[in-house]
Amino acid sequence: MSTSANDRLRLAREGTSSRLHPGTSMGRDELASLVRDWITANDPKGRLSAFDSNHLGKLERGIVRRPSPIVRAALCATLDASESDLGFVTSKDAERVSQALSGHVHTDHTALAAIADVLASVRRLEDATSAADVLSTVQAQRSMVTRLADNARSDVRADAVGLLSELEQYLGWLSIPLERWDDSKRHLDRASVLALEADDPERLAMALSFSAYRNLRRNDLRSAEALNAAAGRDERVNIGLRTYTEFQRAELLARDGVKRDAVKVLSDADRLVNHLPEDSDELPASSYWYVPSFFEGQRAFVLHALGDDKQAARIARDAIAAMPASWRESEWAERRLKLTELDT
Repeated sequence: MSTSANDRLRLAREGTSSRLHPGTSMGRDELASLVRDWITANDPKGRLSAFDSNHLGKLERGIVRRPSPIVRAALCATLDASESDLGFVTSKDAERVSQALSGHVHTDHTALAAIADVLASVRRLEDATSAADVLSTVQAQRSMVTRLADNARSDVRADAVGLLSELEQYLGWLSIPLERWDDSKRHLDRASVLALEADDPERLAMALSFSAYRNLRRNDLRSAEALNAAAGRDERVNIGLRTYTEFQRAELLARDGVKRDAVKVLSDADRLVNHLPEDSDELPASSYWYVPSFFEGQRAFVLHALGDDKQAARIARDAIAAMPASWRESEWAERRLKLTELDT
């Protein structure tokens, strides 16, 4: 057998019971079909996946060593395994991370990229599972990157601190559906400080926007408005995140009773949606969900805050129908589902 073959992936498949033929191992055709369905359900545009047993065979033979984040997430979810379990963290990358963690070599871009790549698929897994299911994985990544940042030098230090900011920011987000409000504030505050240290406007804006969302959920509207304004201040930030902060600003203004301004900002946000890239893959990995169906839900929140419950319910239903199937069951979609009941 070729030394380049991904035996971990093959053994994981063969060690998983078939759903079609209980008592036997899962075959390539069955696993490929399940992965294809998972990818389609999780694609922001609901596009059909072309993944098949031929693609799976290339992965198992090692011809393709590292598929896209959504394929990795699909395989992890279907086989109930981690990327390391499935052989997607190469021995070379794992060794580089291990050496940097031990202090034998200084942290380099390769080690950081390996962890960032895994984080991209963990985000996809959260959509299909829950915050609680991925929390321990992200905490472990945060611990690793903390040590890597301590061992980084020169320009690599800024990249390490930036990635650490993203992990703290993500932990802050995951703490919200778990209602760990103090933990969320601590993580998001630290994410902002680290983003400032790294001079990373994208990650700073994301941390501030999540902090604003946290405070909105806590009904601390004035603080949320100030944080959201800070998040939208830097025009270097990607258009998906800028669109999000505009919708959030409109909701905050409406909930605070400044309805005329809220209507104007809502109109501005709607115009930004028209400038989103056609393919969500053009957005950063940390912003892949900023697509039109997501923002229609944000629009429904604003209309509800403006008192137009009938229109909010209608738009919320349309938005949910347009979402990928797995998003409809996600934790963050629960507030949208509640809007659909406003006119019943």
